[in-house]
Amino acid sequence: MKVKFACFKLSKTIIILNIIIFLQVIFIVVGIIKIREERNFEQIKNDVKNMENTVQIQEEKEETKNEITNTIKNSERKSETKLEEYKNMPKELKGYKVIGKLEIPKIELSSYILSETNTKSLKVSITKLYGPEVGNVGNLCIAGHNYRNNKMFGGIKKLEIGDEIILTDTFDRSIRYQVYDTYKTSPKDVSCLNQETGGDRELTLITCTAGAIQRVIVKAIEIYD
Repeated sequence: MKVKFACFKLSKTIIILNIIIFLQVIFIVVGIIKIREERNFEQIKNDVKNMENTVQIQEEKEETKNEITNTIKNSERKSETKLEEYKNMPKELKGYKVIGKLEIPKIELSSYILSETNTKSLKVSITKLYGPEVGNVGNLCIAGHNYRNNKMFGGIKKLEIGDEIILTDTFDRSIRYQVYDTYKTSPKDVSCLNQETGGDRELTLITCTAGAIQRVIVKAIEIYD
């Protein structure tokens, strides 16, 4: 009986020890999980903080960029004010702002460019359809009716590769361009408006054929002396 009691007591002790060890293991596992959760939470907070810092930096950069841009614009406005007395062309035609002048010696065309394109302005003169300001890098696209006079684009179909075009801004600063392509295309084709010029100044002249069935396109690039 004593032996049986001793064995029972030993077994009970082992069971209690196993329970204690099991509980300790559970506590350790729970502790590890908690630590990992805390670390993950800290990582998430750090990630959020980094994101906020990145956004703040981007916002600061954008603010700095805007300040620089505004400074440049203000400087340009001051420069324009100083140069205004040297202007040699009208500020507007029939209520539309004049942004430059286009000359094509071969077809004896000399026409002022208006700042906006609509049905009314196109009856007054040639107009800026798309692209940068006159004289800036990019593809300046100019539209005009195919009227047969020396102010509209009725004669641009006669232009050939190598012909010269002169573009003058409102401060009498001129840039010479040379025709490098002429073609006809569908009125739905807008690829001629593409602005990827590789840092060059380009001109695109656009008019329509009789009946507006097709578009006549003339492409020119700045001549570098």
